[in-house]
Amino acid sequence: RSPFKRLLIGGKAGRIKRIKHIKNMRRLEGELYGSIITLKNLALVQKEKPLSADYIFETLMNNSMALRPAYEEMITRYRNGRDEEAFRIFADRIGSRAGRSFASILSKLDRINPSETVKQMEVLQNMLAEERMTAAVRTAQRNSVLVTAWASASIFALLINFAVVVVFMDTLGMLGHLF
Repeated sequence: RSPFKRLLIGGKAGRIKRIKHIKNMRRLEGELYGSIITLKNLALVQKEKPLSADYIFETLMNNSMALRPAYEEMITRYRNGRDEEAFRIFADRIGSRAGRSFASILSKLDRINPSETVKQMEVLQNMLAEERMTAAVRTAQRNSVLVTAWASASIFALLINFAVVVVFMDTLGMLGHLF
């Protein structure tokens, strides 16, 4: 099972873990967006003289809080010559499609020129913006359905109440004629 599916099981404790997991993912996605902007700015400023990947990783680490442990682990493995493992672990730490894409771009920093890096960062920024927009639309749709359901339930209760009152009044009228 995936870690997220494991969080779905477990009653109240599972729900609390799931909420914490979602909040952590949002925080990581926010910092990832900041890292994308930082990398894009570094690439724009240094178009003429490309920076080393190690320097870029250090800069990204220094400008992050939640992703700092992931960057530290990635840098350690990168400096020890375990490049593929470093970027795979970084992608796993973030745990999203955008994180995997960003890790893939980081793995190619030494081989691509800064203008290509800028293009890749713009694509990644657009992807994250679209994901946020999709999540916002889904939330709005869910809220709309909930409000509609509550309004429908209220109207239904009102109609039931009206029917009961009419029947009760008719019953009282018939009982009045009998006695």
